[in-house]
Amino acid sequence: MTDDKPQGASLLIAAVADELEEAALAIAREEGARGVTILPSRGIGFPEHITFFGVTYRGIGVVMLWVLDGERATRIAARMNRELELLRPFQGLAFVAPVDATGGIDPAAIRKYLGDGPGPSE
Repeated sequence: MTDDKPQGASLLIAAVADELEEAALAIAREEGARGVTILPSRGIGFPEHITFFGVTYRGIGVVMLWVLDGERATRIAARMNRELELLRPFQGLAFVAPVDATGGIDPAAIRKYLGDGPGPSE
């Protein structure tokens, strides 16, 4: 994570081990995030983690997506990475990407959702 504070709307992406899902959701709620999309996921670490008898570890987890204001998204990602120790192997990662200029998304609708201005029909 950098100290840069994104402006406008951002997509917070948190890919976490299954057992960390509730803790990640709690951090987001504490910071005021509402509405999340949760997708089940599987992954293979690089380098691959061998457990026993030659069986390759395929982590089971979830990917969580929120559209938030940039400052809040950055704050939540930093807390998740720190408090859930997501940067340790096989735990996950939380990061932020701007969405204001992404095709298919109406910036006015995002502003209305974030409370930053009039919506598309106003």
